[in-house]
Amino acid sequence: TEIFKTFDETPIAAASIAQVHFATLHNGEEVAVKVLRPNVREAFASDLELFFWLAKLVETNLPDLRRLKPVEVVQTFENSIQMELDLRFEASAAMELRRNMENDEDFYVPSINWQFTAQRVLVLERIKGTKINEIETLKAKGHDLKKLLQIASESFFNMVYRDGFFHADLHPGNMFVLD
Repeated sequence: TEIFKTFDETPIAAASIAQVHFATLHNGEEVAVKVLRPNVREAFASDLELFFWLAKLVETNLPDLRRLKPVEVVQTFENSIQMELDLRFEASAAMELRRNMENDEDFYVPSINWQFTAQRVLVLERIKGTKINEIETLKAKGHDLKKLLQIASESFFNMVYRDGFFHADLHPGNMFVLD
């Protein structure tokens, strides 16, 4: 209640480590709030402990598989997970993507509210639109599907080839056509 005027406790999206809720700040700004699930760090720590134990077991008992460096693979996985569990990294990546795309008039990246973003919480501008996979709704609203495909393709190619930095999770929950 100190930060949000309203907060919808029912998530609008959920994944393995986090879920997203809609909220309104006291200044009236509508936001999307991504929150890490409770105890997700502990669950990963337990899983990683098991993975390390198995990797060491493989390296010790299966010499032919040592060349695959199972302990090193698990260490790399652990490093990636630690970054995933700190939403400030995601916020930073989103801001880099936003800067890269700011002159692309057909592709919009929401802004991050850094004042309320922390390790376990990411607060960003709420986007209202139609999910990219809601084909019939897009047609009914008069959108040219071939043009949308062209825009999406060009935007992705710009990310990859122009900027060398791309959004690796471009699924329909993350792509909307603004009305």
